[in-house]
Amino acid sequence: MTGGSKGIGYGIAARLAKAGHRLAATYRSGEVPADVLGVQCDVTDPPQIEAAFAQVESSLGTIEVLVANAGITRDTLLMRMSDEDWDHVIATNLSGAFRVARRAARPMVRAKFGRIVFISSVVGMTGSAGQVNYAA
Repeated sequence: MTGGSKGIGYGIAARLAKAGHRLAATYRSGEVPADVLGVQCDVTDPPQIEAAFAQVESSLGTIEVLVANAGITRDTLLMRMSDEDWDHVIATNLSGAFRVARRAARPMVRAKFGRIVFISSVVGMTGSAGQVNYAA
């Protein structure tokens, strides 16, 4: 899974590990739960994504389930939002999810089995003041 060191991602990883599942979780900062293979990875960096997948596959074998959870916020009103804040959120939350899903899909298709779960926010459906980039 991506984004396993904070918030919902940490909770998902902890729950899956407690249920006995072998899993890895990526993180940029913080710590992943006990019994989870932590792999440092910035999902905005394709070489880091490839290295993270290689490390997980080497340690745990073929990835059968991907939970794409990594996400950030850079909240401010539209007219005050910088291009940098827009780009960073889109690169992490949208492009990062696309890139990890694309990388996970190849071995899943070969194995004729796999699941990809995208974690999102209610803000994507309802919107929220100051979160135009996050909602997108």
